[in-house]
Amino acid sequence: MNIEKELTKLECKLLKKSNFIKIEFTKEWILKIPSKPGVYVISEKDKIIYVGESGNLQGRMKDLFDTRHHSVRRTLGRNLFISKTDFLDCSIKLKFPTSIEILLNKYVMKNLLIAYQVVEFGRKELEEKVENSIDKITKLNKRGKRK
Repeated sequence: MNIEKELTKLECKLLKKSNFIKIEFTKEWILKIPSKPGVYVISEKDKIIYVGESGNLQGRMKDLFDTRHHSVRRTLGRNLFISKTDFLDCSIKLKFPTSIEILLNKYVMKNLLIAYQVVEFGRKELEEKVENSIDKITKLNKRGKRK
């Protein structure tokens, strides 16, 4: 088996436009996501802004509901709402003020799409391949290359 070829196939499946769905902050939406390992991408206005991997996609999608548990929420909240008078920064221990959280939820549901691909093994490699192949990405997750 040619690993690079298989990763390219998975990348194509992951990035296929028809795979992108709206994010909904509902239990029903979460239950549609498989509890399997995989890679996911988040897009905003047809640009990939985040690439991530998880051992449990459904669990990771639940994290999108909570600013303390997902860096894309923290970064978006800062970028979008820092000029609001009631803005207080968040962290992995502290959410934004309720008014900012409400605005952030509305923004996410209106403007972001997500696609995921179940990957039983090689998900870190696929995540890295997607990150490296999309140079037009406006990444909200900044990290160095894995070794």
